Amino acid sequence: MKPAQKKAIEIASRVMRSLRIRPGQTEKEIADWIIYEITSAGASLSFDIIVASGKRSLDPHAKPTGKKIKKGEQVVVDLGAKYQGYCSDITRTFFIGKPTGRYNHLYNTVLAAQKRAISVVKDGVWCRWVDLAARDIIKKHCFVDCHISEKKCPGECFIHTTGHGVGRKVHEAPRISLKSRQKLKAGMVITVEPGIYVKGWGGLRIEDMVLVTKTGCKVLT
Repeated sequence: MKPAQKKAIEIASRVMRSLRIRPGQTEKEIADWIIYEITSAGASLSFDIIVASGKRSLDPHAKPTGKKIKKGEQVVVDLGAKYQGYCSDITRTFFIGKPTGRYNHLYNTVLAAQKRAISVVKDGVWCRWVDLAARDIIKKHCFVDCHISEKKCPGECFIHTTGHGVGRKVHEAPRISLKSRQKLKAGMVITVEPGIYVKGWGGLRIEDMVLVTKTGCKVLT
């Protein structure tokens, strides 16, 4: 991994760790703070910041608006820094107030799916296996919230792929998806970002960057 990408990851990680969200803030205010922090560190944006609260978090690519954030809502924040031509990409989901049982169940399901997918990452592994590892966990556990039997659950609440390569572009090969016909190679930097999206409620996503190694992987964020 290039030193410039390591720096981009450090900047994005620091900004995400420093983020504090309060009721009454708007999505746009949060996005503006993130932009200020990234640019103050000598970097630019890898992509347009995503801040989506409540039911708006159903859209994985929601742009921040003037909507005020309320207690009892989840907030998905997706940010990345670009430093000397190299990108980073991180997503976290926050909950404002005391998390509900529904949120805890879905969050823990996504976290388990991410951990399982990361455990599969290794030089020579098919990209689709990583995607399948995450998808299987979500399909096995999220049906409890939907009141659909596990046998009938199609896993359609996971509406995007599990990840992608990150380098000079924030989205580049390989794609971590069921349709991929590529294998992971040592030295690749990828994201692992499963999510669950429920109509009428919203969504959540957890995204980390991972370095593929000969014997496994290293989580970078």
